[in-house]
Amino acid sequence: MREEHENLVEFLNDAKQSVMDLGVLQKNVNAAEIEGKKLEKALGAERKAVADQIALTVKKRKDEIAEAYDREIRGDQEKLKKARAKREKAKNKGMKLRIEEETAELNEENRQLRTRLTTLFKQNHLPGFCNTTFYYALFFTRGPKDFLILLLTVLVCFLAIPWGIYFALPERAMWYLAVIYPAVILVFVGLYIIIANRTKVDNIGVLREGRKLRMMIKANERKMDAIKNSIEKDRNEDLYDLDKYDREIEEIEEELADIGSRKEDALYVFENETALIITKEIRQNYQGRIDSLSEQKQECEERYKELSGQLKRMTINVTDEFESRIGREFMVPEKLDALAKILEEERADSLSEAQEMYRNKLS
Repeated sequence: MREEHENLVEFLNDAKQSVMDLGVLQKNVNAAEIEGKKLEKALGAERKAVADQIALTVKKRKDEIAEAYDREIRGDQEKLKKARAKREKAKNKGMKLRIEEETAELNEENRQLRTRLTTLFKQNHLPGFCNTTFYYALFFTRGPKDFLILLLTVLVCFLAIPWGIYFALPERAMWYLAVIYPAVILVFVGLYIIIANRTKVDNIGVLREGRKLRMMIKANERKMDAIKNSIEKDRNEDLYDLDKYDREIEEIEEELADIGSRKEDALYVFENETALIITKEIRQNYQGRIDSLSEQKQECEERYKELSGQLKRMTINVTDEFESRIGREFMVPEKLDALAKILEEERADSLSEAQEMYRNKLS
């Protein structure tokens, strides 16, 4: 019986050792798995760093090339803008001289007419306001413009001013308007009659002659406006000697086109050649680190695979050799020690009896 107890104790000790060895192997498998994940993460980060460095460097170099050409383009665009402004200024100056030349006769005629008009009014002792558009609109109304001036004057004198006076009073009553309106009418109508009597009645012939001269001046001004509009709309620019400006503009435009073409070529070469060289150089700089991490990761994966295989085989062996007899419930070092102690003290004759005693002790 004692020999049988010793055999059981040895069996339980062997089971305990196997469980402990299995635990150690499981920890090694877990450690290999964790290390593999860390290496995979580090390798991914390294590869991302390579991709980011390539993207950043390529973009920076490409932007530098584009900016270098863009500076030249901006400079030429500014020169082109100035050249076009000089051409426009020269054209406007030429147009102005042409307008002055083609309207010189009409301008001279108008100057003489204005002199005659001024002399006419001075000789007949008429005040200066009689030689105004406003005066002729009120006293010699003719045409849409005169009628409009007359209408606006009537509205201001007989509508705006009476109501303005009414609303300016500190206190208001409707009967005030019955006083304001006759007073306003009396003032403005009286003023109108006085001016007419003193200027128009005795000088009707002079004023009509003045109107005639004014109409001649207006007619000449319309002719000059027509000449000016015709010159401004004329697309023929040969009269203004703009060839030197056109040649300058053409040269700048050709230079701009050449820079644009060279920029496209430079960017094409960069994208299809230089960028590949930069990419290769950066990858070479990181390749040693990536290869080292890849090698470590592969070794870790192989170690994990080997340890996992060992764990699987050992688990099966422990199950077949010990767990099938002892039971999963007692496949713990502490419980196996407790069972062995019971058997060593010969308090139980069999493994099942020792297990029952252990359970009863716990309960």
